[in-house]
Amino acid sequence: MKPLSAKEKSNTHVMSATDVDNAVGVPKRNWYVAVVRRNTEKACREKLEQMGYECYVATQNELRQWKNGQRKNIERVVISTIVFIKTTEQQRLQLVKEPFINRFMTNRLGKVNNFGRHPIATIPDKEMNTLKFMLYNSEQPVSFIDSPLKKGERIRVVRGSLKGLEGNVCETSDATYVMADLNILGCAVVRVSIEDIERANAKD
Repeated sequence: MKPLSAKEKSNTHVMSATDVDNAVGVPKRNWYVAVVRRNTEKACREKLEQMGYECYVATQNELRQWKNGQRKNIERVVISTIVFIKTTEQQRLQLVKEPFINRFMTNRLGKVNNFGRHPIATIPDKEMNTLKFMLYNSEQPVSFIDSPLKKGERIRVVRGSLKGLEGNVCETSDATYVMADLNILGCAVVRVSIEDIERANAKD
């Protein structure tokens, strides 16, 4: 067999460094939405991580003060009963058999199959990254609504810890609520000052 040239070796190395999720013959991994029992989200996350899965629970660190005056930082779950798992469809079919997972969410807006069933819901990477960015950087409490607010202009936060975040808005008299729209799930919502935003199509 003829040995590879230096250029061919280089090309082979580049191919091996590509994202395996998009490689030919390698199953694509998606973000699936697992539904678990209430107040078990973080425990399920730990079990899944121990099993080697990439997963995410939407949480936000908060300083909580008890009646006795004691203060403590807690990890508050923002989206109750939901654990996001990035995996392949084949692995998801195995995971649904685990006793701590009730089911995987379906996309009610998707086209039903021959058995009259809706497709399993997936969340795009961009939407997951927006949600993570909001929860990690927001100095204000983030809430979650299961139905989107009335969509308005697309805006971008230009100052503060959420600088760079884009979303749709619902404007009030003194503030704007920025939404990270997760489509089938609803929206994560955080309040920001009107002075800290601009239209998303505005020039930088």
